[in-house]
Amino acid sequence: AAVMTSDRSAGPLRILFENDRIRISDFRLPPGGSFRALHDVPTVRWQVDSACGDRGKGPEEVADKQVFFVEAGEEWQLQNTGASVYRQVLFEIKQPAKHSEEQVRDLLARAKYSTNVGTELLFENRLCRVWDFFLAPGEGRFEDVHHHVLDYAFVYVAPGRLLGSYHDGKPGLFDSINEDGDVTWSDIPDTAPEDERYAHGGKNGYSDRPMREYLVELK
Repeated sequence: AAVMTSDRSAGPLRILFENDRIRISDFRLPPGGSFRALHDVPTVRWQVDSACGDRGKGPEEVADKQVFFVEAGEEWQLQNTGASVYRQVLFEIKQPAKHSEEQVRDLLARAKYSTNVGTELLFENRLCRVWDFFLAPGEGRFEDVHHHVLDYAFVYVAPGRLLGSYHDGKPGLFDSINEDGDVTWSDIPDTAPEDERYAHGGKNGYSDRPMREYLVELK
């Protein structure tokens, strides 16, 4: 089996971003392809579009946005049994959590605005919170503000445009146009819950396509 510490730019893996806390890769396995690896760090494997694959127990349908969490030392094997590319975004978590669960709860409780930083929380454990951020064409209200209190990264999984508003709902904070695979990382200080600069709203800037971000907060 391949080890995930080997050359991640080879085969179906392409590194999108890396720092001391996280490594983010785009995994694309063509129809009929096989892949096997031993994960050296805890990893979120997040499905992009539905697919069919065999992970050693027979073919199974995998839904768009399905989240798999693989612990360090666990093996991941896959054969793509479908007719389309089997795609996942991988978030490899390279360090233990900076905050205890009690500290995380305190940060979330102190925030001035909602800490729902995506449209749906899909998964949470001791290391991370995994958020889908999906806005239909034109969807979003500038006055729906969320507050970031944990370090986070997000990946666009389709071309998209996000218009940002200030904490008071006033538009014009940013106009971010991104391609599939673009990554943003943000370091968030422990003083963020009291700081309105870490709160903003968002609206899909396109009227003809959805905005799709996969966002992971690190604890």
